[in-house]
Amino acid sequence: MFDFLKEALHAPLRVGAVAPSSPRLAEMMARRAVADRPRQILEVGAGDGAITKALLAARSPETHLLICERSETFRPALEQLLTQETNVTLFIVDVQGLSDSWSGQIDIIVSGLPFASFPAALRHDLLAQFQTLLRPGGHFIAFQYTRFQFKMFRDYFQEHSYSHTLYNLPPAYVFEGVQQEEMNHAYALDR
Repeated sequence: MFDFLKEALHAPLRVGAVAPSSPRLAEMMARRAVADRPRQILEVGAGDGAITKALLAARSPETHLLICERSETFRPALEQLLTQETNVTLFIVDVQGLSDSWSGQIDIIVSGLPFASFPAALRHDLLAQFQTLLRPGGHFIAFQYTRFQFKMFRDYFQEHSYSHTLYNLPPAYVFEGVQQEEMNHAYALDR
């Protein structure tokens, strides 16, 4: 929690929250992520590992969990969380820096990124990157504090469902979308 507060004060637009994700939100996200027994899950914006813990508990041992967090502040907490885990890869890098070798290989992307804090161009770049990483039929699962970004998410992913939980500070909305068979890069190309 201390690392989370430190990073929130240091870079509030990158963190986008006043507290880590609640156990209820983390369990909701993890339950959706493992529902179809995916081979590869990529978590972006892992922060201090609140959702990571739930993913680790919910996944099958065969599921490879890739964790991407750009802030060095969270590295020690994430490394400590992963010391006894197998079939996990930690990247301390911006998600846009992930190798092209992951293109089309990811079954599920779980996002804790604060899209509302990002400029529009970055939001579009990230969503286009997620389309590239996901296999056809893969799922994008993201939480936000309003539904405002869901319209943009629907431009990239076919909406599957959304829900919300009041047991988070602030209350959170969860969007789940499916990678379209024919990827729509119109927004990325039009800019």
